[in-house]
Amino acid sequence: MFRRIIYLTTLLCFLVSAAAGAQVSAQSARTAEPLIRVGIWTNQPNVLLSATSPFAIVDRTNGQVLGAYQAGERVSLAYKNGIIALNGKPLETRSIGVVLKGKGEQYIEVNKRRYRGDIEVHPTRGETGLTVVNTLPVEQYLYGIIAREISPDWAIEAVKAQAVAARTYALYNLGKHADDGFDVCATTDCQVYGGRDSEVPRAIQAVDETRGMVIQYRGQLIPAYFHSSGGGYTENSENVWGTYRPYLRGVPDFDQAAPHFKWEKQVAVTELEELLRQSGYGIGRLQAIELSRLTAQPVTAPDRGVSGRVKTIRFIGDQGTIQLTGAKLRSLLGLNSTLFDLAVVVPVPKVFEVEITDSYGDHGKKQIEINLPPRQEQGWFSDKPNIRRLTGRPDEKLVITGYGWGHGVGLSQWGAKAMAETAPPGDTAYFKEILKHYYQGVDINKIY
Repeated sequence: MFRRIIYLTTLLCFLVSAAAGAQVSAQSARTAEPLIRVGIWTNQPNVLLSATSPFAIVDRTNGQVLGAYQAGERVSLAYKNGIIALNGKPLETRSIGVVLKGKGEQYIEVNKRRYRGDIEVHPTRGETGLTVVNTLPVEQYLYGIIAREISPDWAIEAVKAQAVAARTYALYNLGKHADDGFDVCATTDCQVYGGRDSEVPRAIQAVDETRGMVIQYRGQLIPAYFHSSGGGYTENSENVWGTYRPYLRGVPDFDQAAPHFKWEKQVAVTELEELLRQSGYGIGRLQAIELSRLTAQPVTAPDRGVSGRVKTIRFIGDQGTIQLTGAKLRSLLGLNSTLFDLAVVVPVPKVFEVEITDSYGDHGKKQIEINLPPRQEQGWFSDKPNIRRLTGRPDEKLVITGYGWGHGVGLSQWGAKAMAETAPPGDTAYFKEILKHYYQGVDINKIY
């Protein structure tokens, strides 16, 4: 009986210990710095590989060494008819890796750019070329992002805010491109990543000083969108992408010093008509444009967001009417943002011919040059205030006056810069105040 009690006690202790160990292991797994797979090149017919130390090209399916090379030596991978060739020699494998043999600081070069971590090359989905994947710890990935997304020379609290937003956005989007064999791409579709050659000391400092910190709403990571400049006010997420997110609310922006805070673009009406036609909108000659006037923020007009960004705009032609989103018109005309107003103007002739009479009563004509501003069309008396009437004159133009740069949702980088410049001296946590302004109701937590 005594032995049985000892056995049961021992077994219980073992089970408790094992459970505790499993809990610690699970917690360690949750808090370990994750790796991220970045698709740095896709659809490449050829890829040039090298390294800053001796390296080997290996078959990732079985570990077989396919070739060994010295530091700085370049090898070529080519893809044609479903076959990968190494320096012109066809290979049976469809997955290539690079193994470094040196010690200390060393990097793999892909197309003459240096990268930390591991490199894998495999056929692009659809067999259209080669895809190169860079796998590395998230923090090192961020080193190669920050200077591509924000000026690292700005006040450090703004750069730190960008680092936390970028980290959160990356972790939220792990697996975004899983069908392509990687997590995130290296372009503006995800975040612009330039590898080791894009790293600068202040960017590394911002990443290191915020290591593992992310933005969460009710314990969950958020898609931490950011943009260059909000134009005085950021926007609600549903007014840009149709999805309501409680933490992505429009708030006052402080980007008045941004170089593109206010901008203007002039478009000939005939050019706009042609662009609409080429895009499949056959509405004939434009007769009017319907868009509410831009007023002080916050805006309540149904065709505009809270910041005043255009949600919808109507074009009325002599052969039909169409309604476009502000985002579609922005793309069509290459506008900096959808926060704009417009006016229809007709240039006034600069040279007028007038009749003159001298003191002897002789009559004559003289041309006088007068620099008058363009005349803005007022429309018909019966028109609604949001109607811009067009006259059909060949020299008629749309003058588009806009504000800000980018989609306007989440963190405004120029606004963050302005806030950081007002941070109390010595406050090394002010980046949290910046983030909590642009992302409403969130927490800044350290998860590893």
